[in-house]
Amino acid sequence: MNTFKLILFIFTAFLLFISCSKKTNELSYGNWRGVIIIKTENELNEIPFLFTIEKKSEPNKLIAKIYNAEEVIETEEITFNKDSLNIKMPVFKDEIKAKIFSKDSIAGEYIHYGTRMNYSLPFYAEFGNTNRFAITEPPAINVTGKWEVTFFPGDSNENKSIGEFVQQNNKVTGTILTTGGDYRFLEGVVNGKDFLLSCVDGSHTLLFRAQISDKGTLENGILIGGPNWKETWRAVKNDNAVLPDPEKITEINPDAEVKFSLIDLNGNRVSLKDDKFKNKVVILQIMGSWCPNCMDETRLFSELYNIYNQQGLEIIGLCFETKDTTESIKRIKRFSEQLQAKYTFLYAGEVGKKSVLAVLPFMKDLKGYPTTLYLDRNHKIRKIYTGFSGPGTGKHYDKLRNDIIQFIEKLINEK
Repeated sequence: MNTFKLILFIFTAFLLFISCSKKTNELSYGNWRGVIIIKTENELNEIPFLFTIEKKSEPNKLIAKIYNAEEVIETEEITFNKDSLNIKMPVFKDEIKAKIFSKDSIAGEYIHYGTRMNYSLPFYAEFGNTNRFAITEPPAINVTGKWEVTFFPGDSNENKSIGEFVQQNNKVTGTILTTGGDYRFLEGVVNGKDFLLSCVDGSHTLLFRAQISDKGTLENGILIGGPNWKETWRAVKNDNAVLPDPEKITEINPDAEVKFSLIDLNGNRVSLKDDKFKNKVVILQIMGSWCPNCMDETRLFSELYNIYNQQGLEIIGLCFETKDTTESIKRIKRFSEQLQAKYTFLYAGEVGKKSVLAVLPFMKDLKGYPTTLYLDRNHKIRKIYTGFSGPGTGKHYDKLRNDIIQFIEKLINEK
């Protein structure tokens, strides 16, 4: 029996076993280890993550916390009904639907709601296991430091990223920075020569794995992000690795007039010519409610909007979502309300380069979400920035935050 069939047999047997077990309306509170299973080609991949389920002081109220390195994601959107448990992830729409087969075991499905395709993935969890990945051997090396990561090595799609990791004993945390942002908070282990990282945050379901070579490089790397998302990669330590300047990635016609007319979350038409934006510094976010890096940027912009709005700052989120306007506006409302973002959000059309260039024809290309345009009080483009390095990148986020604040203050103070 090949590996794929063996794993499939074991998982099927597990589901049959628990489905025949006596179901219960009891549930253990505390630490859980969840596993999402993604099938790619002829392979089953397990993406583990840690979470807790806790009681709140209010009767019949629960709270779940999902952990990815330093990130703690809290949600109170939990339904616990007889033998069923439903957990909705905050901000995004992904959710876990599971049956309770004993107070220490649940199983069901993890449902991902995409802009173009929804899919369901097998899910199970066990109580009391706090090991994200199994550790059976001492680490072959310590991966702490900066790594030059090559995705699709040797392929026409080859591109560079930067991995920054911190290792203590077997445990590894860190992220991978890209020209579009970063892979947020990653957590895993070095188990012998196996390098393993994962992240589950309501949008991402990520597994990075690689083998440590005798030369200390990371080889035969695979990134799994969904049933149709599989990338190869390798990495070498390189303290001098850098990414392209994010202010020079996206090309535009700098003399073009920025204009658009789009609907807001109440169905009203909005344009830059509206009184609300006259003589105001305006930040335009090219974004989506499905985008984790956009979420990180929105959290920061929400904070800065509250500080600088009275001084002449406006922010507009141009949201590229699904073809369905009604569904898209629901998504954007959930996104903005849960992030407590009080600035303007507009539905700009379906996600994709074609839609972005139709709304903003002065752009020559779209390199990633988010892409952010900074306009002065005359609505001239003063800077365009591709990507966003979020809190998971540590010092990179701190620097970017300070740079954004300084630039906003410069534009506001110009006569």
